[in-house]
Formats: sequence, C-alpha cells, structure tokens
Amino acid sequence: MKSAFSSLRNRFLLALAGVLCLALLALVLVARYQIAPILLEDENRYASAELDRAVRALDSETGHLKRLVEDWAWWDDSYEFVRGERPEYIDSNLYGDTLETLDLNLMVYFSSDNQPYWIAGFNDDDEFTSCSGKQPPCNWAINIVSLLKSKIEGGLEEDTHTWWLTTPELSMIGMSPIYLHDDDVPPSGWLAMVRPLSAEWIEQILNTTGIDMTFSGKDVGGELMSDSLERLSPTKMQASRYLDALPAGNKLLLEATLPRQRYQASLETFRFALYWTSGVLVVTLIVVLVLLERMILRPLRQFARFTQQLQNQSNTSVTPVGLLTRHDEIGILAREFQHLREHQQRQQSLLLELSQHDHLTGLANRRLFDERLSQALDEAQWERGSVATLMVDVDYFKAYNDHYGHQAGDECLVALAKCMDRCFSGPDQLVARTGGEEFSVLLPRMSLSTATEHAETLRMAVERLALPHVASSVASSVTVSIGVAAVTPGLSRDPVEPSFLMRHADKALYAAKRAGRNCVQHSEVELQR
Repeated sequence: MKSAFSSLRNRFLLALAGVLCLALLALVLVARYQIAPILLEDENRYASAELDRAVRALDSETGHLKRLVEDWAWWDDSYEFVRGERPEYIDSNLYGDTLETLDLNLMVYFSSDNQPYWIAGFNDDDEFTSCSGKQPPCNWAINIVSLLKSKIEGGLEEDTHTWWLTTPELSMIGMSPIYLHDDDVPPSGWLAMVRPLSAEWIEQILNTTGIDMTFSGKDVGGELMSDSLERLSPTKMQASRYLDALPAGNKLLLEATLPRQRYQASLETFRFALYWTSGVLVVTLIVVLVLLERMILRPLRQFARFTQQLQNQSNTSVTPVGLLTRHDEIGILAREFQHLREHQQRQQSLLLELSQHDHLTGLANRRLFDERLSQALDEAQWERGSVATLMVDVDYFKAYNDHYGHQAGDECLVALAKCMDRCFSGPDQLVARTGGEEFSVLLPRMSLSTATEHAETLRMAVERLALPHVASSVASSVTVSIGVAAVTPGLSRDPVEPSFLMRHADKALYAAKRAGRNCVQHSEVELQR
C-alpha cells in the first residue's frame, strides 16, 4: 500500500506545517526567554531609578535639615548661649512656635564636654518642654540624647551630619558643631535637631515625587541588605531599599509601590506584534503552498507519471511537449532528461564497440562483469529469482610465477581461462578475469546448491588439466580455491548491491583457503526482510 508520505506534496505540506509550528514555537520561546527577561530587566531598572529618585528626594530633605542646623549652630548667639553668656537666648528662641515653624520635635544643645546643655522639644503627649540637661520634664528625650552623646564621644568628625532614626519614632537628625561665625576658634559644643517623619511630611514627599512610599524601621543586626522587588500583581509592584539609620544595626526601610504600566504596555505591544507576525507567517505559508502546487508540484507529478510509463513503453517515447516547452527549471530538467535518454541510447550503442575483455585470456574483464552482475541483480529483483557468483583463485600462483617464470604463468592463466569457459558456456553465464590470478563467474537464475555443484565440477576440471606446480604445498599440479555465494534480491527489503554479493563470495573464497585450498566453500547470505 502506498504511503501518504511518499507524495512530495504531502511531505512538503508536512514540512511546511513543521516549519510553521517551529516558527510559532520559536516566537513563543523568544517571547518567554528573551523578550520577557528584557522587559523584566527594564522594569527592574525602572524600579531602581524610582528608588534612586525617592532617595534623592530624601537627601534633599536631609540637606535642608543640614542647612537649618548649620544656620543655628554657626550663629554667634548659639555659641555664646552654650558658653552660658546669653541667658535670654532661651526665651527669645527656644519656644514651641519656633520648633513647630521649623517642623522639629526636638533640639538638643551639647556643651564642649559633650554633656547635654539644653533640651527643648515636644514630649510623647505633644507638650512642649524646655529645660537644662536631662532633668525632668525633659527626661522623655533621654534615649535620643544618650544616642547622640555616644556618637559624639565615639570620635565624631567636627562636621555637619545627618542620620535617619528608627526609634522611638521615625525621624531624621541633623547635628553640627557650634562655631563662632567669623573667628577660627574651637567649637563650644554641638547642636542636634530632630525632625519626625510625620504623616504631613510623608504626604509632602509623595506629592513632590509622585511615588507612593512608606517608611518603617527594621533591626537587621548589621546584615548587609540589598534592594528587592516584588511583583504584587500584573499592575503593581513593590520596590524596597534599606537606608542606614540609628541606632546601630537598624535600617530605615523605604518601600515604594510602583505601577507596572511600562511593562504591561511593552508586553501588549510585543503580543500584538507576535500575533501579527504569526498571522502573516500562516498566510505566507498558505500562499507558498498554493504557488508551489501550481508551479512545481503539478508539473513534477506529470513528469513522474511520464517516467513511470517509460517502464512499459519503448525507449522511443517522447517527453511530454508541455514539459519540454516550459522556460523554467522544470523545462530545463525535462529537456535535459530527454537529452540524457538520447545520450544513453548512443552510449549503449558505443559500449558495444568498446573492448570488454581481458587482453591475455580473452575473458570478460571486471567492468563487463560488474555491469552484467548489476543487470542480473536488477532482473532478479523483478523476477524474484536467484543470482550466484563464484570467486576463483589460483592456489600459490605467485610461487608458480617465481618458479616457472611469468611467461609460463601467463600460459597457465590462458589454460585455466579456457577450462572455465568450457565449464560455464550456458546462456547468460559469464566468466571474467577480475584480478591477477583471480577469476569471477556469474551464474544468473542459479541457486546456491547448484552453483556449488558447478564450482566443484570446475575444481575437478582444473585438476584434470594436470598443469605441473612443484612449488605448491597442496598438490603437484595447479589447483584452485573457489568461493560461492548466491542471493535472491526480491526477498530483500533494500536493493542488493553487486559489492554485497561479491563480498560474500570473497568471504567464501577465504574460507576455502583456510580449509586447506583446492576446495569449494559457500557463504550463506542473510538479507534484511
């Protein structure tokens, strides 16, 4: 039964369908493993840039606090106040409205011995207190004051510093040495200002940056924390960054909720392009199939039918005119095919005139033998008949030449050739000299057993010639070793090559030599059914 895939059209259709599937799969894989990672990486950069922008906004706020604390710390009145020279400084400057105006909840003055000199601020009940040192009612600030005091005593550089504070509440701190404005004298102490991260302040940051941010304090124990990005939904993601803060081991966690519009827009654009590309690819393949059918496959089927008809028609049949008159590659192929047929006919006539025989023995040569063997196998393939071959080798012929001379060796070969020609003179049988002292015999339509009997007849006929051979270790006269092989090509799944049959005959010949020479051996041929 003819397979559906033996048709070029069906195979090409299947191939194009496979190409389409592979192309679509490639597009999907490109989208998944190249485009999507690129879009996600772009989204990561966007989130990092937004965090950078948020941090710059926070740096701007700490910069503002830094300038504010420097204005107060480098004020001569503050310098003299910490030295105890301006008692009116408190009533003139350190009152509740001042801190509210500056958006502060605590101001701490440290003396030159790093002790808290004056504390002013709002306690947990939002009551304003102003007092000397850490005595009541300013002892509510003892934790912050102690923290700042430890920073100063830890060898803090005499410069303006800002920090984030996570406890007791989220705040930013600015601290600067207290200097005289114009004189190059040592500082008389330190001034610290604490600004809480109030809801109003956070809302102002949100309005300034347009980023939805939240802040929280985290005790990370000195662990190195890196940025993180969590995709909450197809439309939202949360980017996080840890900022250095006080006390030691604490971090200020900045969390920004960001839209994924950029990613979604890019993804939708790519999907749109993917769908269009897939559609165009499908339409293109359909058009290619239609054109292929009309321009190539249909004429090729006509050409194939013509070549099949040649098996049942004479060699004088002419290639269809419709194919010969085409001006494309198929027309060229048809015309070349016609020329090839004509050339083949001429070559067949010419080959009859060529020498196909060995000049010494008059037997057929290897070229003719191979040609006739190939023809016999082809005929046997259709007829389901057998083909047998003999491979004959003269035993110790080199020793014969060395002992009797090459002239005698040639005469010996001629005598053997005549003997073989007499033994195999039947129709279609062919004896050929295929090597120096090697002969081959073609026996069409002959089984292995019958061929073996003929080979034994030949062996005995050579013995009866009684050609002297004193250099032989087998007998006193010339003898031959014969290998026999036969095959039925019609039983094989694949075509039987001439070399296949001759290899088995050669194998049998070597078996005969191993068996002591002057004998006949045959080789069983196994076919793939």
